[in-house]
Amino acid sequence: MKKLAGILALMLAGSSVAAEHDQPVPAPEATAAFWTTDYSGPDLAAMRCAAPDVPEVSQSNLRIRNVARAIKTWQDCHRRTMASLEPAQAVQHIPAEALAAMTPAERAAALRHVAAIHGRLGDAIQRDAAVEIARHEAWLDATVRYVVAHNGMRAGDAALRRNEQFARAARADELLQLRIAAGRPVR
Repeated sequence: MKKLAGILALMLAGSSVAAEHDQPVPAPEATAAFWTTDYSGPDLAAMRCAAPDVPEVSQSNLRIRNVARAIKTWQDCHRRTMASLEPAQAVQHIPAEALAAMTPAERAAALRHVAAIHGRLGDAIQRDAAVEIARHEAWLDATVRYVVAHNGMRAGDAALRRNEQFARAARADELLQLRIAAGRPVR
């Protein structure tokens, strides 16, 4: 009982000393050691974009538009994810207060470590995306073949129309980016 009372007295004395200095205990992620060796990146499952429901072939204009829209949404999500994992973006994943507390050598090591982890995550996501992209391409080819067969178009006409649609979409995206960069309102 005397030992217990002594331990409690020491604990209380220690806590009052800590309270006087009022120094917060740094979180593990704020330490240089965490960012240079222990950081393992975000959860891979959380980084993956939800795959759209892509049938083998679409036979109606409405279904073609819906599937194409779902594929575009997935592609946009995938591009954003991959862009966030680029090595140049590593600095954005480390809290500013943790970076400020590091020495230049620790900062460089932390950036290298985070970039390497994100590179491995990006590779894993890209491997999974290759399967999804192959599904999209198979759907597109089967759908174009169906449309050509049922609408009396020649294969060359369908390919030309498809290329024109991609070119229009790319130009629209380019114009949108230019409007955003120029600070113009976007509709």
